[in-house]
Amino acid sequence: MPLKLCLYSSAHGFGHTTRLLAVAARLRALEPHARIVLHSHVPDWLVAVHMAGDLERRGTLLDVGLIQSDSFTTDADATLEHLRALQARAEDLVRAEREWLEQEHFDIVLADIAPLAGGLADTHRPVWGMSNFGWDFIYRHIGDERFASWAAWSAQLYGKYSGLFRLPFAEAMDAFAVIEPVPLVVNEARFERAYIRRQLGLSPDRPVALMTFGGLGMAAFPAARVAEQPDWQFLLTAAAPPAPNITVVEPGAWRLIELLGAADLAIIKPGYSTVAECCALGLPVACLTRPGFAEADLLIEGMSHCIDCRVLTTAAFLEQRWDFLDGSLARRPPLPAQGARRVAERLLALVR
Repeated sequence: MPLKLCLYSSAHGFGHTTRLLAVAARLRALEPHARIVLHSHVPDWLVAVHMAGDLERRGTLLDVGLIQSDSFTTDADATLEHLRALQARAEDLVRAEREWLEQEHFDIVLADIAPLAGGLADTHRPVWGMSNFGWDFIYRHIGDERFASWAAWSAQLYGKYSGLFRLPFAEAMDAFAVIEPVPLVVNEARFERAYIRRQLGLSPDRPVALMTFGGLGMAAFPAARVAEQPDWQFLLTAAAPPAPNITVVEPGAWRLIELLGAADLAIIKPGYSTVAECCALGLPVACLTRPGFAEADLLIEGMSHCIDCRVLTTAAFLEQRWDFLDGSLARRPPLPAQGARRVAERLLALVR
Protein backbone atom coordinates (compact mmCIF):
# COMPACT_ATOMS: atom_id res chain seq x y z
CA MET A 1 0.00 0.00 0.00
CA PRO A 2 1.25 3.53 -0.76
CA LEU A 3 2.49 5.51 2.21
CA LYS A 4 0.10 7.90 3.97
CA LEU A 5 2.01 10.80 5.53
CA CYS A 6 0.53 13.68 7.52
CA LEU A 7 2.56 16.89 7.95
CA TYR A 8 1.91 19.41 10.74
CA SER A 9 3.62 22.80 10.41
CA SER A 10 4.15 25.35 13.13
CA ALA A 11 1.85 28.37 12.91
CA HIS A 12 4.93 30.63 13.07
CA GLY A 13 6.24 32.13 9.83
CA PHE A 14 6.80 30.36 6.50
CA GLY A 15 10.05 28.44 7.04
CA HIS A 16 8.61 25.50 8.99
CA THR A 17 6.22 24.80 6.12
CA THR A 18 8.76 25.21 3.32
CA ARG A 19 11.14 22.68 4.83
CA LEU A 20 8.28 20.22 5.31
CA LEU A 21 7.52 20.77 1.62
CA ALA A 22 11.16 20.00 0.77
CA VAL A 23 10.78 16.62 2.46
CA ALA A 24 7.39 16.05 0.84
CA ALA A 25 8.85 16.68 -2.62
CA ARG A 26 11.65 14.18 -2.02
CA LEU A 27 9.22 11.60 -0.66
CA ARG A 28 6.97 12.09 -3.69
CA ALA A 29 9.95 11.34 -5.94
CA LEU A 30 10.68 8.15 -3.97
CA GLU A 31 7.04 7.06 -3.72
CA PRO A 32 4.89 8.71 -6.44
CA HIS A 33 1.57 7.33 -5.15
CA ALA A 34 1.98 8.37 -1.52
CA ARG A 35 -0.86 10.34 0.05
CA ILE A 36 0.56 13.49 1.66
CA VAL A 37 -1.57 15.89 3.71
CA LEU A 38 -0.23 19.22 4.95
CA HIS A 39 -1.61 21.16 7.91
CA SER A 40 -0.40 24.74 7.60
CA HIS A 41 -1.53 28.36 7.72
CA VAL A 42 0.61 29.60 4.82
CA PRO A 43 -0.94 31.10 1.64
CA ASP A 44 -1.75 28.78 -1.23
CA TRP A 45 0.86 30.35 -3.51
CA LEU A 46 3.68 29.27 -1.18
CA VAL A 47 2.56 25.65 -1.34
CA ALA A 48 1.88 25.75 -5.07
CA VAL A 49 5.36 26.98 -6.01
CA HIS A 50 6.89 24.03 -4.14
CA MET A 51 4.44 21.15 -4.69
CA ALA A 52 1.76 22.25 -7.19
CA GLY A 53 -1.23 19.89 -6.91
CA ASP A 54 0.69 17.03 -5.39
CA LEU A 55 -0.66 17.19 -1.84
CA GLU A 56 -3.82 17.82 0.15
CA ARG A 57 -4.24 20.67 2.62
CA ARG A 58 -5.98 20.94 5.98
CA GLY A 59 -5.83 23.77 8.49
CA THR A 60 -5.35 22.19 11.91
CA LEU A 61 -2.74 24.17 13.87
CA LEU A 62 -1.19 22.56 16.94
CA ASP A 63 0.96 25.39 18.24
CA VAL A 64 1.21 29.16 18.58
CA GLY A 65 4.91 29.90 18.20
CA LEU A 66 5.25 33.64 18.69
CA ILE A 67 2.75 36.30 17.65
CA GLN A 68 4.64 39.00 15.74
CA SER A 69 3.79 42.28 14.02
CA ASP A 70 6.76 41.84 11.69
CA SER A 71 9.72 39.46 11.45
CA PHE A 72 11.58 41.27 14.23
CA THR A 73 8.89 42.30 16.75
CA THR A 74 7.21 39.87 19.18
CA ASP A 75 3.94 40.62 20.97
CA ALA A 76 4.41 38.76 24.26
CA ASP A 77 0.92 39.52 25.61
CA ALA A 78 -0.78 38.29 22.44
CA THR A 79 1.39 35.17 22.40
CA LEU A 80 0.42 34.31 25.97
CA GLU A 81 -3.24 34.88 25.19
CA HIS A 82 -3.06 32.50 22.24
CA LEU A 83 -1.17 29.91 24.29
CA ARG A 84 -3.86 29.95 26.98
CA ALA A 85 -6.56 29.53 24.32
CA LEU A 86 -4.68 26.62 22.74
CA GLN A 87 -4.19 24.86 26.06
CA ALA A 88 -7.89 25.23 26.91
CA ARG A 89 -8.88 23.24 23.82
CA ALA A 90 -5.78 21.04 23.54
CA GLU A 91 -7.44 17.84 24.79
CA ASP A 92 -10.36 18.10 22.36
CA LEU A 93 -8.06 19.15 19.51
CA VAL A 94 -5.70 16.20 19.96
CA ARG A 95 -8.59 13.74 20.34
CA ALA A 96 -10.21 14.95 17.11
CA GLU A 97 -6.92 14.73 15.19
CA ARG A 98 -6.18 11.24 16.51
CA GLU A 99 -9.61 10.07 15.41
CA TRP A 100 -9.16 11.59 11.95
CA LEU A 101 -5.70 10.05 11.52
CA GLU A 102 -7.10 6.68 12.57
CA GLN A 103 -10.10 6.88 10.23
CA GLU A 104 -7.85 7.83 7.30
CA HIS A 105 -5.28 5.11 8.14
CA PHE A 106 -2.22 7.36 8.19
CA ASP A 107 1.08 5.54 8.61
CA ILE A 108 3.23 8.30 10.10
CA VAL A 109 3.27 11.97 11.12
CA LEU A 110 6.07 14.49 10.58
CA ALA A 111 5.77 17.73 12.57
CA ASP A 112 7.85 20.92 12.49
CA ILE A 113 7.68 21.47 15.41
CA ALA A 114 4.31 21.78 17.19
CA PRO A 115 4.45 20.45 20.76
CA LEU A 116 0.87 19.10 20.70
CA ALA A 117 1.73 16.81 17.79
CA GLY A 118 3.38 14.53 20.33
CA GLY A 119 -0.08 13.59 21.53
CA LEU A 120 -0.86 12.07 18.11
CA ALA A 121 1.65 9.24 18.50
CA ASP A 122 0.58 5.69 19.27
CA THR A 123 2.01 2.20 18.93
CA HIS A 124 1.21 1.85 15.22
CA ARG A 125 1.54 5.48 14.05
CA PRO A 126 4.84 7.16 15.00
CA VAL A 127 5.17 10.93 15.21
CA TRP A 128 8.58 12.36 14.32
CA GLY A 129 9.70 15.96 14.59
CA MET A 130 12.09 17.92 12.39
CA SER A 131 13.73 21.12 13.56
CA ASN A 132 16.79 22.82 14.98
CA PHE A 133 14.89 24.17 18.01
CA GLY A 134 11.83 23.48 20.12
CA TRP A 135 9.37 26.03 21.45
CA ASP A 136 10.43 25.07 24.98
CA PHE A 137 13.86 26.53 24.14
CA ILE A 138 12.37 29.74 22.71
CA TYR A 139 10.04 30.30 25.68
CA ARG A 140 12.79 29.50 28.20
CA HIS A 141 15.09 32.15 26.72
CA ILE A 142 12.60 34.85 25.82
CA GLY A 143 13.46 36.93 28.88
CA ASP A 144 9.95 36.95 30.33
CA GLU A 145 9.19 34.77 33.37
CA ARG A 146 5.56 34.44 32.28
CA PHE A 147 6.73 31.96 29.63
CA ALA A 148 8.43 29.56 32.06
CA SER A 149 5.36 27.34 32.49
CA TRP A 150 4.83 27.28 28.72
CA ALA A 151 8.41 26.12 28.22
CA ALA A 152 7.79 23.27 30.65
CA TRP A 153 4.47 22.38 28.98
CA SER A 154 6.11 22.28 25.55
CA ALA A 155 8.99 20.12 26.78
CA GLN A 156 6.58 17.64 28.37
CA LEU A 157 4.69 17.32 25.07
CA TYR A 158 7.90 16.87 23.06
CA GLY A 159 8.65 13.88 25.28
CA LYS A 160 5.70 12.10 23.65
CA TYR A 161 7.25 12.27 20.17
CA SER A 162 8.58 9.00 18.74
CA GLY A 163 11.75 10.76 17.61
CA LEU A 164 13.36 13.87 16.16
CA PHE A 165 15.31 14.62 12.99
CA ARG A 166 17.63 17.28 14.38
CA LEU A 167 18.86 19.79 11.82
CA PRO A 168 22.24 21.56 11.86
CA PHE A 169 22.68 24.77 13.92
CA ALA A 170 20.54 23.24 16.66
CA GLU A 171 20.05 23.61 20.37
CA ALA A 172 20.31 20.40 22.42
CA MET A 173 16.59 19.54 22.04
CA ASP A 174 16.94 17.12 24.93
CA ALA A 175 13.19 16.99 25.58
CA PHE A 176 13.05 14.40 22.76
CA ALA A 177 13.78 10.80 23.71
CA VAL A 178 15.22 9.75 20.33
CA ILE A 179 17.31 12.10 18.17
CA GLU A 180 18.73 11.51 14.67
CA PRO A 181 20.99 14.25 13.26
CA VAL A 182 20.40 15.00 9.56
CA PRO A 183 22.06 17.37 7.05
CA LEU A 184 20.58 20.69 5.95
CA VAL A 185 17.03 20.49 4.60
CA VAL A 186 16.54 22.80 1.61
CA ASN A 187 14.32 23.01 -1.43
CA GLU A 188 15.66 22.41 -4.93
CA ALA A 189 15.96 25.05 -7.63
CA ARG A 190 14.10 24.31 -10.86
CA PHE A 191 16.02 26.80 -13.03
CA GLU A 192 19.55 27.96 -13.68
CA ARG A 193 20.91 31.28 -12.44
CA ALA A 194 21.20 32.90 -15.88
CA TYR A 195 17.60 32.00 -16.79
CA ILE A 196 16.23 33.42 -13.53
CA ARG A 197 18.12 36.69 -13.96
CA ARG A 198 16.86 37.06 -17.53
CA GLN A 199 13.27 36.43 -16.50
CA LEU A 200 13.55 39.01 -13.72
CA GLY A 201 15.09 41.61 -16.02
CA LEU A 202 18.36 41.71 -14.08
CA SER A 203 21.56 42.72 -15.81
CA PRO A 204 24.12 39.91 -16.08
CA ASP A 205 26.91 42.47 -15.57
CA ARG A 206 25.80 44.08 -12.29
CA PRO A 207 25.80 42.47 -8.84
CA VAL A 208 22.48 41.47 -7.26
CA ALA A 209 21.54 41.54 -3.58
CA LEU A 210 18.42 39.64 -2.52
CA MET A 211 16.66 41.33 0.41
CA THR A 212 14.25 38.99 2.21
CA PHE A 213 12.92 39.01 5.76
CA GLY A 214 10.49 36.09 5.81
CA GLY A 215 6.74 35.95 5.61
CA LEU A 216 6.11 38.89 7.95
CA GLY A 217 8.54 41.28 6.33
CA MET A 218 10.03 44.39 7.94
CA ALA A 219 8.22 47.49 9.21
CA ALA A 220 10.69 50.03 7.79
CA PHE A 221 12.41 50.08 4.41
CA PRO A 222 15.97 51.46 3.96
CA ALA A 223 15.29 53.51 0.83
CA ALA A 224 18.17 55.91 1.50
CA ARG A 225 20.67 53.05 1.82
CA VAL A 226 19.51 51.49 -1.45
CA ALA A 227 19.87 54.85 -3.21
CA GLU A 228 23.51 55.01 -2.06
CA GLN A 229 24.27 51.82 -4.04
CA PRO A 230 23.41 52.57 -7.69
CA ASP A 231 25.79 49.88 -8.99
CA TRP A 232 23.85 47.16 -7.17
CA GLN A 233 20.53 45.65 -8.23
CA PHE A 234 18.23 44.85 -5.30
CA LEU A 235 15.79 41.97 -5.55
CA LEU A 236 13.00 42.11 -2.95
CA THR A 237 10.40 39.59 -1.79
CA ALA A 238 8.13 42.28 -0.26
CA ALA A 239 6.71 45.61 -1.42
CA ALA A 240 9.07 48.60 -1.50
CA PRO A 241 9.11 52.17 -2.80
CA PRO A 242 9.97 52.27 -6.53
CA ALA A 243 13.59 52.91 -7.43
CA PRO A 244 15.70 52.32 -10.57
CA ASN A 245 17.73 49.55 -8.92
CA ILE A 246 14.85 47.71 -7.18
CA THR A 247 12.98 44.69 -8.54
CA VAL A 248 10.09 43.33 -6.46
CA VAL A 249 9.30 39.66 -6.97
CA GLU A 250 5.69 38.55 -7.33
CA PRO A 251 4.70 36.08 -4.59
CA GLY A 252 4.50 32.52 -5.86
CA ALA A 253 6.59 33.01 -8.99
CA TRP A 254 9.84 31.63 -7.62
CA ARG A 255 11.19 29.48 -4.82
CA LEU A 256 13.45 31.29 -2.39
CA ILE A 257 16.43 29.11 -3.29
CA GLU A 258 16.01 30.16 -6.93
CA LEU A 259 16.15 33.84 -5.99
CA LEU A 260 19.16 33.18 -3.78
CA GLY A 261 20.80 31.37 -6.67
CA ALA A 262 20.33 34.45 -8.86
CA ALA A 263 21.94 36.71 -6.25
CA ASP A 264 25.53 37.55 -5.35
CA LEU A 265 24.69 38.38 -1.73
CA ALA A 266 21.65 38.03 0.54
CA ILE A 267 20.36 40.51 3.13
CA ILE A 268 18.30 38.47 5.58
CA LYS A 269 16.88 37.93 9.03
CA PRO A 270 18.20 34.80 10.80
CA GLY A 271 15.46 32.32 9.92
CA TYR A 272 16.39 28.66 9.50
CA SER A 273 15.20 28.00 5.94
CA THR A 274 16.84 31.13 4.57
CA VAL A 275 20.10 30.51 6.41
CA ALA A 276 20.15 26.85 5.36
CA GLU A 277 19.67 27.70 1.69
CA CYS A 278 22.37 30.40 1.80
CA CYS A 279 24.76 27.85 3.32
CA ALA A 280 23.78 25.25 0.72
CA LEU A 281 24.79 27.76 -1.97
CA GLY A 282 27.84 29.18 -0.20
CA LEU A 283 26.25 32.62 -0.62
CA PRO A 284 27.59 35.55 1.43
CA VAL A 285 25.13 37.18 3.79
CA ALA A 286 24.41 40.41 5.64
CA CYS A 287 22.25 39.30 8.55
CA LEU A 288 20.19 41.44 10.89
CA THR A 289 20.04 40.57 14.57
CA ARG A 290 16.74 39.32 15.97
CA PRO A 291 16.54 40.23 19.69
CA GLY A 292 14.28 38.09 21.86
CA PHE A 293 14.32 35.05 19.58
CA ALA A 294 16.89 32.59 20.89
CA GLU A 295 17.15 30.57 17.67
CA ALA A 296 18.72 33.59 15.96
CA ASP A 297 21.90 33.31 18.03
CA LEU A 298 22.25 29.63 17.08
CA LEU A 299 21.84 30.41 13.40
CA ILE A 300 24.21 33.38 13.38
CA GLU A 301 26.86 31.39 15.23
CA GLY A 302 26.45 28.40 12.93
CA MET A 303 26.48 30.19 9.60
CA SER A 304 29.39 32.43 10.63
CA HIS A 305 31.59 29.31 10.52
CA CYS A 306 30.27 28.24 7.11
CA ILE A 307 29.78 31.32 4.92
CA ASP A 308 30.97 34.91 4.78
CA CYS A 309 28.61 36.83 7.05
CA ARG A 310 28.25 40.38 8.36
CA VAL A 311 25.94 40.80 11.35
CA LEU A 312 24.07 44.11 11.75
CA THR A 313 21.60 45.60 14.16
CA THR A 314 18.40 46.91 12.62
CA ALA A 315 19.45 50.46 13.52
CA ALA A 316 22.79 50.08 11.73
CA PHE A 317 21.07 48.55 8.70
CA LEU A 318 18.67 51.47 8.41
CA GLU A 319 21.00 54.33 9.33
CA GLN A 320 24.55 53.48 8.24
CA ARG A 321 26.08 53.15 4.79
CA TRP A 322 26.21 49.52 3.62
CA ASP A 323 29.94 48.83 3.54
CA PHE A 324 29.19 45.08 3.36
CA LEU A 325 28.66 45.65 -0.37
CA ASP A 326 32.31 46.62 -0.85
CA GLY A 327 33.35 43.17 -2.11
CA SER A 328 34.78 41.95 1.20
CA LEU A 329 32.12 39.21 1.45
CA ALA A 330 32.67 36.37 -1.02
CA ARG A 331 31.25 32.98 -1.90
CA ARG A 332 32.48 29.89 -0.09
CA PRO A 333 32.11 26.20 -0.95
CA PRO A 334 28.51 25.05 -0.40
CA LEU A 335 27.53 22.89 2.57
CA PRO A 336 26.06 19.39 2.11
CA ALA A 337 22.28 19.68 1.95
CA GLN A 338 20.84 16.19 1.50
CA GLY A 339 18.63 16.39 4.58
CA ALA A 340 15.30 16.33 2.75
CA ARG A 341 16.16 13.09 1.00
CA ARG A 342 17.55 11.59 4.21
CA VAL A 343 14.37 12.37 6.15
CA ALA A 344 12.14 11.08 3.33
CA GLU A 345 14.07 7.80 3.22
CA ARG A 346 13.89 7.41 6.98
CA LEU A 347 10.13 8.03 7.03
CA LEU A 348 9.67 5.23 4.54
CA ALA A 349 11.97 2.93 6.49
CA LEU A 350 10.15 3.59 9.75
CA VAL A 351 6.85 2.22 8.45
CA ARG A 352 8.08 -0.58 6.17
